[in-house]
Amino acid sequence: MLFLKNALHNPRKLFLRRALFQIHLWSGLFLSLYVIVIALTGSILVFENELTHTTLPANLSTYDPAHPATIPTVMQAFARAYPTAHVTDIYTPWPMLPAYTLDAVTATGQHFTLIADPTTATLHPQPRTWVQWVHDLHAFLLLNPTYGEQVNAIGAAILLLLCITGILLWWQGLARWSRALKINLRSNWRRINFDLHHAIGFWTLFIVFWWSISGIYFGFYKQVVTAVNAISPVQGMHAPSLPANTPTGLYRVSLQAVLDAAQQASPQGRLFSISDPSLLGTTAYAQMDLRAPADFSHRDIIAISTVNAQVLTNWHYGANHTLGDWLLWSQHPLHFGTLWGLPIKILWFLLGLSLAVLTITGLIMYWNRYLRHHLLR
Repeated sequence: MLFLKNALHNPRKLFLRRALFQIHLWSGLFLSLYVIVIALTGSILVFENELTHTTLPANLSTYDPAHPATIPTVMQAFARAYPTAHVTDIYTPWPMLPAYTLDAVTATGQHFTLIADPTTATLHPQPRTWVQWVHDLHAFLLLNPTYGEQVNAIGAAILLLLCITGILLWWQGLARWSRALKINLRSNWRRINFDLHHAIGFWTLFIVFWWSISGIYFGFYKQVVTAVNAISPVQGMHAPSLPANTPTGLYRVSLQAVLDAAQQASPQGRLFSISDPSLLGTTAYAQMDLRAPADFSHRDIIAISTVNAQVLTNWHYGANHTLGDWLLWSQHPLHFGTLWGLPIKILWFLLGLSLAVLTITGLIMYWNRYLRHHLLR
């Protein structure tokens, strides 16, 4: 009874709260620089497409959706210019990024990117841009993609711990709980900083909690799917496996035959990208947007044999059937906040900045409460 009474009215008397405070404090200090970097780069990447648009070559033709250069034409131009290299992925033009983008690899294994004119298929080398650098810093911490995502997942797990301990510490008792929802600008700057930390922590709790979960999901996908599947069966969000009798051999159909098979398998879709357009492997994957161009939340992902143009699998991504499907599907759109127009983008941008401010105010609180007095002594 005493524990419940203190928890409701005076939680600062509880040893548990003091223990949670130490966990919150040291986890926050350990993660502070990481969170600031992730928050600032994430805010920038809300406008990744708009910023990438500014890095495209200035002399590109005007994009005409009704008369674009065909993908086979682009690939023929690539083969003439780079006869010993091959393309791993090609992305089609759309209004925000009105040019073909080709990810390619040389015979020695060096990766490079090209921009192809949407009308003439003229190729333009694309040096690594500052937007790509920010993307790789946010997604992989400039590490190997697999290891970088896993390190990010560990950071996200600690951030999740900060969310849980933070909301428990936010509770100041029935008589004082509402004070932690607002900022008293008439107080001194130390009190304003304290109020700012508590108020931002409360009002951004849901999205920061979600960013933490999705960060873990990106780094440890299989483990998260297993956990979600234990709660609710995952059906639509399971990528289908290739059939056991997938055709093999050295023969390859034309690239146009592969593209036609993709369009027939998804007649309402618009091609966003196709993997291995050089047709070196036996399977190519086409991504067909079912809604707006580049809307990754609803698309058909089609596996096509390059031996006979047979459709091997068709994953209707976004056709969710269970709660588990919805939980997994929502990780991407809620993490990035780029699918619902400019107002949501601005909101997500500000929320990302608020996470950096939350971290900085926490560091200032540590300075005010402990480090400053220790140095003075």
